Amino acid sequence: MCGIASIFGKNPSATDIKKMISAIGHRGPDHQGFYSDNFVQLGSCRLSIFDLSNKGNMPMEDKSKRFSIIYNGEIYNFKELKKTYNLNTVSNSDTEVLIELFSKLEEKTFEVIKGIYAFIIYDKLKKKIFCVRDRLGVKPLYYSKINLNYYFCSEIKGLKSVIDKISVNSETVKFYLQSSFYDYSKDTFFENIHQVAQGSYIIFDLEKNTNIEKKYWSLDSKKKYLLSRDLDSLFLNSFKLQQMSDTKIGLNISSGIDSNLMIGYLNKLNNGQKNISANSYFYADKKFDHRNELEEMSSFYGWKINTLEITPKDVMESFDEVAYFQDEPFPGITTISKHLLVKKNYLSDCKVILEGQGGDDIAAGYKYYFPIYLLDKIFNFELKDFFTEIFYFKKKENINLPEFLFFFLNSIKGFYKGGISADGTVAQKNGFLNIDAENINRIYKNTIFDFCKDESYLKKIIFRDLFFCKLPRILRTVDRASMAYGKEIRVPILDENIVEYFYSLNSDEYIKKGNLRHKYRELFLNHFKDNKFILKKKKYLPDPQTDWLKTKLFDWMFEKLTRQNFDLNGILNKKKLKEYLLNFKINKNINNSNFIWQLLNLEYLYKKNNY
Repeated sequence: MCGIASIFGKNPSATDIKKMISAIGHRGPDHQGFYSDNFVQLGSCRLSIFDLSNKGNMPMEDKSKRFSIIYNGEIYNFKELKKTYNLNTVSNSDTEVLIELFSKLEEKTFEVIKGIYAFIIYDKLKKKIFCVRDRLGVKPLYYSKINLNYYFCSEIKGLKSVIDKISVNSETVKFYLQSSFYDYSKDTFFENIHQVAQGSYIIFDLEKNTNIEKKYWSLDSKKKYLLSRDLDSLFLNSFKLQQMSDTKIGLNISSGIDSNLMIGYLNKLNNGQKNISANSYFYADKKFDHRNELEEMSSFYGWKINTLEITPKDVMESFDEVAYFQDEPFPGITTISKHLLVKKNYLSDCKVILEGQGGDDIAAGYKYYFPIYLLDKIFNFELKDFFTEIFYFKKKENINLPEFLFFFLNSIKGFYKGGISADGTVAQKNGFLNIDAENINRIYKNTIFDFCKDESYLKKIIFRDLFFCKLPRILRTVDRASMAYGKEIRVPILDENIVEYFYSLNSDEYIKKGNLRHKYRELFLNHFKDNKFILKKKKYLPDPQTDWLKTKLFDWMFEKLTRQNFDLNGILNKKKLKEYLLNFKINKNINNSNFIWQLLNLEYLYKKNNY
């Protein structure tokens, strides 16, 4: 919805706040506004979605003038809250409801609002700043402390526009290369730049010069949140709320189960496509081209689905542009594809895009979850179920016992140390990294693995992926890809009620007879009985990244990764890397290109930061 920035502390600079907002102006092209006093600078660039008039502009004050807010996101239940708490507003914006609600409830506000948001509220009477981020971290909020001032911004580029001498965080780089994890903590790829944690807020007392961080929401598997509720009603309510907008909306889709579920529920609610713009990218390579499935979907649902072809040339020409907007390393050519789809397929009056992120994360849909599920069977002495599940999984995946054992061991290793891709494969690094792997493993264990305390191994890895691994980087990349062109991505499958429902399930409700996402598919089967797309086998090779890097993108990639000055400050053995790249090109047994993609991201990162 917007971009926000703030500086507070000792003589915050009005010039700097304007630089920060200018640097992130793409997030909010409709209006820029500022507030300042001796303690605080607030800035906002607005993307108008509710109440398109200037009554919704920011920074905004409550009626008492005590509180000021800058806000990025959407409060989906703002109309309900307005009634419940008898709030009188002059606009129809969720921003005004939020600030008036805070004037009544203060910190209790964070427990009753539902949505995606990052906001900063300034209490002028008590000289306190509240910096808040939504439950799952859909909306970003970064900060840095320089001398006696704190700087907050929606994107890292805003901070970099006013802070001198920002260095690449070498420890984050090493952790990324060894474990493949990023966006896993408050730290970023830059020294002294951090992010507010999901479901948390930080209170700064400007007079006492103190701050405290608090958690207002977390998942607990022992709570049976909403199992008494009908799951179908939770999905219906989420899609009903999240398609609300005073502008046109769009839908990013693929041919997978999540996209089919989204269209199914939108059809239920709207009795057809109405004026929703549905868009999908594709790769013309035969092995990865899903246009036939999209055409089937279009015919089955009665929807018009627009498509955009992504080519190797697009990857080469757009890589730097995407990397600029992302600020930090990003996962694969799918991110470039999403960026280009938003850029080319949506008109300016379509400001909201729904997307089916999160289904795999909340419902145990990644292939490497299956061996972790088997660990629970072993430790619970459910040996009959253990062998039965292996039988069904091998049959479903059409793999033999040696192939299954190789996959099983890789997945267990990835569970304890990281470094495994969604399809259960591991990137080869062949010893050309000068990294203390054992130290990285200790960091992983201390900061991630041990934090995910749960009696169930399956629940432990789901928690890990929701808050430390998969989901944070996915949400960051879709936010930057959409906001680069003034569009807001919403993720209705990640409604907090749906997330809590799935986290309350027992292990056998996630996986059954070798089928991942059992409960998720069961929902679809029960409520969309005639839908032929439900039982389709999940594809674990969604894009041609590895194929293209071996062929059409090889020369481009090879030139970047073998340039003279690229050695990650001594981390890389350049000779061994060159040998590996040449072998990668011809070796048919190397089918994971994640490590090479990591190096391409780091080559850009170090080059753009004067290394």
